[in-house]
Amino acid sequence: MGVTSQLLELYRVDQQLRGLTGRLKTAEAYLAEQDKLLGAIKSKHDAMALQLKQLEAAAHNDETEAKGLDLRIEKLRERMNNAQTSKEHSALTTEIANLKADKGLIEERALASMSKVQEFRTQLGALDAEKAEREKVREIAKRDRDERQKEIQGRLDELNAERTAKCHGIPADAMKHYTQRLNSGAEEIMAPLQEEDRRNMEYTCGGCYTMLPIELVSVLLKRGDLTRCPSCKVILYMEASLKDDISNSHEKKKSAGASKSAGKSGTGKGSKKKTVPSDE
Repeated sequence: MGVTSQLLELYRVDQQLRGLTGRLKTAEAYLAEQDKLLGAIKSKHDAMALQLKQLEAAAHNDETEAKGLDLRIEKLRERMNNAQTSKEHSALTTEIANLKADKGLIEERALASMSKVQEFRTQLGALDAEKAEREKVREIAKRDRDERQKEIQGRLDELNAERTAKCHGIPADAMKHYTQRLNSGAEEIMAPLQEEDRRNMEYTCGGCYTMLPIELVSVLLKRGDLTRCPSCKVILYMEASLKDDISNSHEKKKSAGASKSAGKSGTGKGSKKKTVPSDE
């Protein structure tokens, strides 16, 4: 068996594997997308939860500070009521006014913080709901992926074992070219020769439809060595039916040529005159 025939058998197993795992890969890609979306929601939720915690801490500090100012103001009022001089009374009045102003600023800041706290809590609630919905979708995607995996696992094991067997005996350099093509992401790894005009020996690549040199066709027809399209680099092969058809055509031409030659030879011998003995 030629190298091209070996590669073609391997390629046909890989085609079955690709077809079998196509739906599974689609399911895996969808599951991965759900994981990505869920991860983004979680990251956003964690960041917002941290901000909420900081805002709540700031609001608590402002509340504590405002209460502390209330206590100081209350004590200053007591002192002011017991002030002995107008100067002392005036000083305490000024200090109380300043503390009230500070308290007003703190309360404004606390109100702003609490407003943001409420806003963040609302957003976190929405994220929690979104996260719950996304988790449901992700669970469905995972179940679908697992079911598809279970459905094809038996046949997948058979094809992988068959593939391993097909790899044995393929020359290392040919296997290297095939693997490089397989891993390149190309849609076609191998492509058949397309016959355009047998009389004029015109054949094209089944991958890119480039006209091929007759030398490449001869290699595939006679030896079956590794042959690649000069243009798209796809590995070429010749369908068995086309190969047999071409071989039979050549045999018919040989037979016809031999018959024609034999006919001419026979005609030449028959044309010679025979000598007839005379009665005289």
